[in-house]
Amino acid sequence: MKRTQNINLETFRKSWRSSRMTPVALAISAVFMLSACEQSDDTVALYKNADDCSKANPSTSAQCTTAFNAAKKEAEKTAPKYANRADCVAEFGEAQCTQVPAQAGMSAESQQSGGSMWMPLMAGFMMGRMMGGGGYAQQPLFTSQSAGSPANGKFVDASGKSYGPATTGRSINVPPSAMAPKPATTSTVTRGGFGESVAKQTSMQRSSAATTRMPARSMGG
Repeated sequence: MKRTQNINLETFRKSWRSSRMTPVALAISAVFMLSACEQSDDTVALYKNADDCSKANPSTSAQCTTAFNAAKKEAEKTAPKYANRADCVAEFGEAQCTQVPAQAGMSAESQQSGGSMWMPLMAGFMMGRMMGGGGYAQQPLFTSQSAGSPANGKFVDASGKSYGPATTGRSINVPPSAMAPKPATTSTVTRGGFGESVAKQTSMQRSSAATTRMPARSMGG
């Protein structure tokens, strides 16, 4: 009986509760940490050309030129492709289209005999530091001068995702997936097809932003 009386019951209860709660607390912490990692954004800058980039970043002029040239090569592979100039011009506007180089990732079947594919000119590029300090990453951007296009006056990537006004020198936060390499375009798109992609992407972005702004409900309902 004496030994039982010497046990600090309150300390024992606290210790028991702590041991029962610790796994739950760790699990919740792990979820929050994972969520934070998935949602972490990268800061990138948007430029129309290498000169704009160099003027804004004199100390990294060489990197600006390298990133710009790499983005142009990427644009040849990933930009939307059209079977004729008229379809491209209808989407992007006059003087906004160019012939696709024969080696720009198109299949032999797509490179029609005696014909040529058309693509929009690169209107700008995104540039940002790669995670871990391993140099810079870049993505080509396009824009439309057609009044009825969802991409009119906007910087959009090859997938149709919009990054706002086609204004040089802006800095924005983007998810890591935005700077990931895009698949090469190996088939042509019909007139208006790319505009539809931009419209869908914009709608998804707005829905996601609206969901993010909604206040979270309490656990008690």
